[in-house]
Amino acid sequence: MTRRALVALFTLLSMSLALTAAGEARTAITGTVKSKAGLPLPGLALLEKGEIHNNVWDRGVLVDASGHFTIELAEGGQYGLHVYASGYIYSPQAVRVEAGKTLEVSVTLVPEPTRANDPVIKRAGFFPWEARQGKVTFVKLDVADPDDDLGPQVMAFNAAAGRVYAMEPPRKVRTLKANFPQGVYQLEIDTSQVPINPRDWHFVVADHQCNTTDILSFPHEPKSPRIIR
Repeated sequence: MTRRALVALFTLLSMSLALTAAGEARTAITGTVKSKAGLPLPGLALLEKGEIHNNVWDRGVLVDASGHFTIELAEGGQYGLHVYASGYIYSPQAVRVEAGKTLEVSVTLVPEPTRANDPVIKRAGFFPWEARQGKVTFVKLDVADPDDDLGPQVMAFNAAAGRVYAMEPPRKVRTLKANFPQGVYQLEIDTSQVPINPRDWHFVVADHQCNTTDILSFPHEPKSPRIIR
C-alpha cells in the first residue's frame, strides 16, 4: 500500500472514529448532594422540562448513599432540577444542558429547623380500577399541611421507569402559585403492559415555603419526621 493510500485510510478512520464519538456523546446532568456539614445525602433528583416551576415533569433518579446522581436526557435545553432529602429543605434550581454534554452540579441542603410546618403524607396506596382490572391502576396519596400552603409538588417517582409525576389534586386549582388543597391526590397509570410494582415508587410533597415531607418509599408506611441535628 502506498504512503498516499495509507494517509487517506488513516484520515477516513479518524473521521469515522470522531463521528462515532460525537454520536455516542451523552446529554446528562450529574451531581453530588451534601449537607451543610459536608456529609453525603441520599434522596431524589427530579427534573422539570422547560422553565423551572412550570410543573411539566420529565425524568428523575434516586440519589445514592454517597450523594451521587446522574440523569440522562433525550435532548439539551432548559430544565428545572429539584433535589430532595428527608429532613432537609429542598433545593430547586434552573439549569441549561447543552446537547451532547454532561452538566455537573453540586447541591448543598440545609436541615429543616422545625418539622412543625412540614406537609404530611398520611397514607399511600395502589388501587386497581374495578371496571378495567389489569389495565388501569390508581396511585393515591392522602396529604395534609398544617399551614395550608401546599404547592403543586405532590410528587410520585417510578424509579424503574425513571418517570416523574405531579399527582392530580382533589379539585382543580386556578394557578400554580395558589395554595393547593389538602386531601387525596392521585395518578391514573396504564398497567395493561406492565403491572405496578409498589417497590418502584417513591413519594415526596413540598409546600410553597420549600418545607417537605420525608421521602416515602416501600413499604410506604409514614413515620414521624425527625429534626436533623
